[in-house]
Amino acid sequence: MDVRSEAALAKVNPQLADKVRAAAALLANSGTHLLVVSGLRTAAEQNALYAQGRTTPGHIVTKARAGHSMHNYGLAVDIVPYLTGATGQLNWRPNTPQFRAMVSALESQNLVWGGTWKSFPDDDHFQLPGVPASPTPRMVADYGSGTDAELKAVWQNFNAHAYAV
Repeated sequence: MDVRSEAALAKVNPQLADKVRAAAALLANSGTHLLVVSGLRTAAEQNALYAQGRTTPGHIVTKARAGHSMHNYGLAVDIVPYLTGATGQLNWRPNTPQFRAMVSALESQNLVWGGTWKSFPDDDHFQLPGVPASPTPRMVADYGSGTDAELKAVWQNFNAHAYAV
């Protein structure tokens, strides 16, 4: 994984990071390299993405305001493959063999692909299994203002299945 990807993975749930690294290692053996485009997002970053295509220029990329995205909880990442090598242009086209190989490798690590979502497919989004569709009230309370300690409490409670619905 490149420096940018490792920096993003260092801030998400360690189980998620390990699964992404394992899939990336499998793909690297066949010449496909990944970039973790987004991992943990602050409330301000999430709200800026939500505004895109609504009140700021660009196309709509999320339906989730701050606190409603699993990126805010460090339980999701956005990933795309490089077109060639480990740098340069990215492949954002989900129907290409390279992108499909990435999806297959990440799903083989038991990650959930947002490209299968019916109401708002999110082709570059992957998250841990068992993540609720929306944050539970307990999750929101545990997260609080998003300090490192609060984020780690969310991960601990997630790992203990405290948010199961």
